[in-house]
Amino acid sequence: MITGEIVDGRVMIPVNFLLAGKTYLSISCVVDTGFNDCLTLPPQAIALMNLPLHTATKVRLADGSQALIPIHLARIEWNGREELVQVLATGTKPLLGTALLQGFRLTVEFAADGVVKVEKI
Repeated sequence: MITGEIVDGRVMIPVNFLLAGKTYLSISCVVDTGFNDCLTLPPQAIALMNLPLHTATKVRLADGSQALIPIHLARIEWNGREELVQVLATGTKPLLGTALLQGFRLTVEFAADGVVKVEKI
């Protein structure tokens, strides 16, 4: 099970990125149910983490416009397992999308000290 928290009304889940030298970097990501891929990170974070470029894709943004977005590869720890995932280089806040939540149940209590859980189904 993965636990998160509510911060300023946003559902936040930590994602552990496996970097060179087998060190982990934990980044708190906003859960975005309107984003159907795995993860986004700001381009500056991807550059600092030296994530390899994989490809690029056209995406439709929330405002209806289209953009060409670089896609990088990252190794993450997800529910106790190492996974290779695509990370889109865009935005200013790390986002966690629904592709990473496939096969899991997300439970959120929108209350002071509310519980956020991600559990394997």
